[in-house]
Amino acid sequence: MTRLSSDELHLGRLFNGFDYKLQVWVVNGVVRGCGHPASMRLCGAPCCNAYRYAGQRIAEVPGAERFPQQMTRRA
Repeated sequence: MTRLSSDELHLGRLFNGFDYKLQVWVVNGVVRGCGHPASMRLCGAPCCNAYRYAGQRIAEVPGAERFPQQMTRRA
C-alpha cells in the first residue's frame, strides 16, 4: 500500500497519523478513542480497535504497523 499522507514516524513506529493496519488514529504516539456511541458496544464488546486501544501507546499495541528505520520521518 502506498502511503500518501503526512504521517509522522519515530523509531520505526507511527507517532502522528493513521495506522491502516489497526484502523486507528495516533496522536503523539498514543491511540485516540473512537467517539462511537455506547450503543455500538453490544454486550460489553469493543465497537472497534480505536475503542479497544484508546489511551495506549501505539508501540505497545499488538499488530501495530512497523516501518524500516530508514523510513523514519517527521511531517
